[in-house]
Amino acid sequence: MPFPTTVFPRPVRVRVAMTHAVRPRVWRDAMSLDIGRVGIGAPVRVGVAVALMLVAGGLLGHHDVAGFASLGALVSAFCRPDPYPQRWPRLVVLAVATVIAVAVGAAVGVADASAPTEVAVISELAGVAVVVLSALRIVGPGAVIFAFAATGAAGFAHTATDVTRVLVATAIGATCGVLASLAPWIAAGFGTRAEAGPQHESVWRALARVTDRALLATGMRVTAAAAVSAALAGAAGLSHPLWAAMGAVAAMQGVAYHRTVTRGVQRLIGNVLGAVIAAAMLAVPLGYWGAVAAIVVFQIVAEVASTINYTITTLAVTPMALLLTGLNVGLSPEVAVDRAVDTAIGVIVGIVVAALTIAADDAHGLVGSPS
Repeated sequence: MPFPTTVFPRPVRVRVAMTHAVRPRVWRDAMSLDIGRVGIGAPVRVGVAVALMLVAGGLLGHHDVAGFASLGALVSAFCRPDPYPQRWPRLVVLAVATVIAVAVGAAVGVADASAPTEVAVISELAGVAVVVLSALRIVGPGAVIFAFAATGAAGFAHTATDVTRVLVATAIGATCGVLASLAPWIAAGFGTRAEAGPQHESVWRALARVTDRALLATGMRVTAAAAVSAALAGAAGLSHPLWAAMGAVAAMQGVAYHRTVTRGVQRLIGNVLGAVIAAAMLAVPLGYWGAVAAIVVFQIVAEVASTINYTITTLAVTPMALLLTGLNVGLSPEVAVDRAVDTAIGVIVGIVVAALTIAADDAHGLVGSPS
């Protein structure tokens, strides 16, 4: 007969959660490596998709929207473990979702919305993205990609023409990303019936889970953490408060609290180290093509490292994101410092919100774990 489990009062659960966040073991685990699942093919396909969009944008004279096309191409970074018959409909949903995220951001930009409104919209978008990705059980970069795309579109779009250009670029990039991810399957003639494997849950059935109370609660927590992070960064006088929101979103993509803490620590360490690299690169006049080469290299490194250690992934993503942001406008090395501080705010807020809302079973799992 099983023994009844003691139900911790919320103050006790919060204290247990906050104590866990500062345990030495958590910080050691953030640097652990898992080299058993290293892959090269999928990361290279992602890099090729991103490179194609940036090169095409450069050759056609559309430097200003090439970055959005490359963000669309990042659809190829999702669903890597999924069998192709299960993968393709989820990739299509992601491609459409990316275009929608850019459309939402562009609408905010055209409306010349106030900073609080922009924060509210992007934070809500991030929460919705978390719910959708969780319902579909999608593995990949996470909801932060959609928040990043929307934020970029909000800063870029000021006219109807801007909206059209950015949406077309994103749609082209997303299509390229889907094709890049499915390239081996397409080359094999979509496989045989025997190779298709067992039947998998349809994407429509999976999407029906978006009304699940637990998923909605997670989405609301992410929205709240993103909004609070951006508000604090703005109050601190930082020039890109939505970067703090993205830091919170990235940290809270883990389902369990211990994953949130580990991911947050990894993102914090990776951002600090990546900011150093970014500052050095932003100090050099790379030009468009030099920046493109660096972005592609960092993207491939990030994808390879995604199964090894998220700290390394973040270390590569930080300079890549800043170079991508600066493709058309140019950024100073000081921006890298802002990025690190913004991320620190987002990670801390994300962990605190996760601790304040930790579930009872999550708290029980932390009790007695080694330090």
